[in-house]
Amino acid sequence: MIGLESRPLPTMPPQYYLLAALAFSLLVIIHELGHFLVARAFGMRARVFSIGFGPPIVQWRPKGSETIVQVAAVPILAYVNIAGMNPLEPSDPNDRGSYQNASLVARFFTIAGGPLANYLAATLIIFAVLAFAGVERPVVGQVQPDSAAAVAGIRPGDVVLRVGDVAPSNFGELAGSINASRGAPTEIRVRRSGREVSLRAAARLDPASHRYRIGIVQSPTPATDRVPVGSAVRHALLEPARLTIEQLDGFARMIRGKEKVQVMGPVGIVVETARGAHRGGWRYAADAMALISVALFVLNLLPVPALDGGRLVFLMYEVVMRRRPNARFETTVTAIFFTLLLGLGAIVIVRDVANLAMRS
Repeated sequence: MIGLESRPLPTMPPQYYLLAALAFSLLVIIHELGHFLVARAFGMRARVFSIGFGPPIVQWRPKGSETIVQVAAVPILAYVNIAGMNPLEPSDPNDRGSYQNASLVARFFTIAGGPLANYLAATLIIFAVLAFAGVERPVVGQVQPDSAAAVAGIRPGDVVLRVGDVAPSNFGELAGSINASRGAPTEIRVRRSGREVSLRAAARLDPASHRYRIGIVQSPTPATDRVPVGSAVRHALLEPARLTIEQLDGFARMIRGKEKVQVMGPVGIVVETARGAHRGGWRYAADAMALISVALFVLNLLPVPALDGGRLVFLMYEVVMRRRPNARFETTVTAIFFTLLLGLGAIVIVRDVANLAMRS
């Protein structure tokens, strides 16, 4: 996953790791629940819905359901077993509960249901944070003498509402917008004593960090503004799309060699989320969950066999060629890529664990 930056690990209580692991697992459960609910909506039969992997320790079958719900020995992540998902699996042509006998539309949405569930989860998380907690605004704590901020008239206590076209919700976004100006005079809109003031500042290049700065230090206490429900809905609908584009752009830049390859596995994601939650509180954790959920949406839709996107490619082949791909070919290619992904995942996990050991 890209989007979470690895930094030195502070000492923190172990419950942060546990909560971060549970949060990540919850997003995977939501993904599998998306597959499950869509499959059931189209009349497909789900044999097992498992929370975790390994031997089951708790099993039950809801009344009137054909699905066994279980909690496995390793209660991390999840999976759903839908009848007929394996192209080589024997299937009765008259079995209306089999994936193999479902319509193309039903199969398409069943596969897409997992990623779409993650996208919807990100949307709901963003909406809930804005609607119930409002939006945070960075506050100027100190202004360095003779700095660009001092020249522009920025004062301690100013609440930064906008930098150019960006409305920063934290000091990192504020600093990023300032740096992106590359020294060009930029409008900075602040709230001071209850009224809005528009100022212009030309950032200066800091030779030590090679970043453009205006010379302000953040206040440890941000301001919080209430957000109208309509604005929260609008932002919650737009922000996942922006994050998706950002993730895809990151992949594209890495492929073109314009950005260092950064791949983070489950261990790294949990560690960085725990670190951020310990430093930034529940709001950072919620933002991280939304980001991770969007990342799961993007990653699973990549056109790679063994991922949901690969299955959708085979379905598109069926649309174009008006016949299903060879079942043995599809299974073989999927198995090969699944093995490669497992190997890559193992390497990433070992690397993340090694980094954690060195940083602890």
